[in-house]
This record gives sequence, structure tokens and C-alpha cells, in this order.
Amino acid sequence: MSHSSAARTNLTSNRVRIHRDEIAGEGAFRTAYNGTYIGGNRNNQEAIAKCFKSQYHGLESDFFAADFKVADKAIQYAEDWNDICDSDETILITRGDVHTIGQRKYLVEPLIRNFTKFTSNNGWISDEEGWSGEAMEAFSHYTYHRSGGNLIVCDLQGRYKPNRFTRSKSRFELTDVAICSRRCMYGPTDLGEKGIDSFFSSHVCNQFCGVGGHWARPKRTRQWFPQSSSTSMMRSSQAHLLNLNNRSTFQPGYGGILEEDSDCDY
Repeated sequence: MSHSSAARTNLTSNRVRIHRDEIAGEGAFRTAYNGTYIGGNRNNQEAIAKCFKSQYHGLESDFFAADFKVADKAIQYAEDWNDICDSDETILITRGDVHTIGQRKYLVEPLIRNFTKFTSNNGWISDEEGWSGEAMEAFSHYTYHRSGGNLIVCDLQGRYKPNRFTRSKSRFELTDVAICSRRCMYGPTDLGEKGIDSFFSSHVCNQFCGVGGHWARPKRTRQWFPQSSSTSMMRSSQAHLLNLNNRSTFQPGYGGILEEDSDCDY
């Protein structure tokens, strides 16, 4: 999947110098450091290297495995989207690699500048991004339609990168996306059926929805979570609460939900 036209990767650069004295950003669980690629196609380009804080090292293996699974699935849907959208609305999904340096593991990715949060995974949608925000909402709606109602790709964050010389090279570059699925298959940021429901409770179809024909959407929806631009994570022991047959809603401060701010504006 890393060779997909919709994947944004480290290419052939498999070494990175991490600048431990340059913190790019910090979330509840992870710290992001600036870095520089050494050799390969991205030689001397800027990288971002994310690692778990020492008290959360136990989350590393499961989180990294889920991160790659989410990225690979999102890349599949981005490929499909890119086949139907206008040339300047294409999407690239970032898929990094894990680098072990000393005793620490880092998720290394190409840097994104002018970072924007378009949507979260709890139903929050930015109302400040104009047409680019509408396109990102539509992409989430498209993934629901394309998957037969089984999932949405959400928690969309990154940037729109225009190319003033060649319009067809303009594109969205996204990182750290989430998937909400009916079977809760995509790790701690998968808020299940209630995550899908919450997105559609907020989403109003726009000019980008329905390309190629009518796109399916749930008929009756509600907001199940406190809306927040932060990424919400659910403890695995509470996953049974994410089924629509369970009528539990989630209030601010509920102990089963953890929130991670975006690591940084990168």
C-alpha cells in the first residue's frame, strides 16, 4: 500500500536525524520532534518523529499496528476518491514508518506545514475552512457510501497544498486519520457505529457530495459524544457501548473516553 498513488510516504529515505531539542508539538500521550531525512529521495527534507511518553510506552505496539491498518484502508478509499474528484481535489494519506533509535520507537513521517484540523472522530466538524472543509466532509461521506455503510474515514487533518503553476498538482495531504467502523476494527480511535452516527448528525451534504449519483447516508442520527476538535479514544473494555443498540451517551469527563490533541501544527 505504501506504493499507492494516494500514499504519502518516506519514499526511499530510511534514516532520519531526530532533533530531540526541537519539540514540534505535544499531546496527552505522545511528543512530536522535528527531524531531517538522511539519504534517499527525501534527503535533507523535514520530517516529524512521534513517540509515546515514557508512561505510555505500553501502548506502542497496539497503536502502531492500528495506525498502519487505518492508513492502508484510508489510502484505498482515497484512491477511489481521486478517480472521481476534480484533479485539484485529490487526497494523499500519510503512511509513516517506525524507526527504533536506542530504546525508543518513533513514527516518522514527512512534515506537514500549515496544519489544519478539518474534522474529528466524535462528530466535530470545523466551520471555518470554506470549500476545503466541505471537500473533506464529502470525503468522509463518500467512504460511508463506498463501504456500503460499514465505516467512515474521519478525523481529517493536514493541509491543502495548492500548486499555482499546475492546478492538477494541487492536493490535500492528510495525516493521523481515524476510521469509525460498525465492527470496531480499527483501534482506539474507532468509535464504532456511534462515531458514524455522530458524523452524520453534524454533516450537511454540500457541493462535493453525490458525485456520480446519490450517496447513501443514515436516515436517523444523533450526536453521541461531546464534540471536540481533539481526537477521542475509547478504552477497549468499553467498546460494547459503541453499538447503536446500546443507548448510552457520553458526557464530558466520562472515564472511558480519552482525548488526544493534535500533536502540532506540522
